[in-house]
Amino acid sequence: MAKKVSGFSGNLRVAFLLIIAIFCYAQLFAQKTSEPPETMDDFFRDNFPLESTLKQIDADIARNPGSPGLWQTRATLLESHGKTDEALLALEKALALIPEPAASRQNQKGKVRIVTGPSHAGALFDIAKLYLAMNRRDEAKKTLRRAVQGDSPHMMACTYLGNIYLDEGNSAEALKYYSLMGHNLSTSGKISKGNALYNLKRYDEAIAEYKVAAHWKPELPSVLRHLGDAYLRVGRHADALDLYRRYVKFARQKKIPESEIAPVISRLEQLKKQPKTGSVKQD
Repeated sequence: MAKKVSGFSGNLRVAFLLIIAIFCYAQLFAQKTSEPPETMDDFFRDNFPLESTLKQIDADIARNPGSPGLWQTRATLLESHGKTDEALLALEKALALIPEPAASRQNQKGKVRIVTGPSHAGALFDIAKLYLAMNRRDEAKKTLRRAVQGDSPHMMACTYLGNIYLDEGNSAEALKYYSLMGHNLSTSGKISKGNALYNLKRYDEAIAEYKVAAHWKPELPSVLRHLGDAYLRVGRHADALDLYRRYVKFARQKKIPESEIAPVISRLEQLKKQPKTGSVKQD
């Protein structure tokens, strides 16, 4: 990032590099097998000092005040430095500059168009994330609902909204938003959708979601435990036994506290005493 980008002035170059960094981060977050790095704020703080970078971004905004991208860049910088109130104001400014999508006719094939790039829905999603960070949950939900309306629901907004409803115990409502995603859910999204189905006693469908997540992350303890629980519910005791054993192995490798592992060990011991049913097999 220290190299000069040909054709850009010093001020605009900083904003451009920041936008590229945001884009790469968003792409990584959207990938099925990857999760966002935990040190993203550290990355921005280390590479884009607040005062000097903000001065350069504001200079670009002064020259082009109608650019929503520059306001979004300003918001990202402020948020990474803990200035959430100021970041929210910048995002609201960006949102006001982005025209709302026109109502479109129903897709003849019944498909929805998923969007993640700079858009009205994307700006709404960014605002909702800030509301969540500020513990303004009701405002976040209202904003996320706006981001998933129409034929272009925002991908991550669907996931976030589903997670909120799942956390509130409303699995049916959560499932509605996970289902909007189709095959675009991340590993954690697949697990969450599986949990919603499990809570609704739709165990075979939950197993299908968990299995995809387990294929992407075969050593992830949480998905092994959830899949084992679902197998147990449908009477596939041998499969549950196999999953619980794998869970204990990888949970200990990942230093998960024994207090969290203990309930699974208890189930494991009970299964060992039962007649073997539902032998391990490929679905």
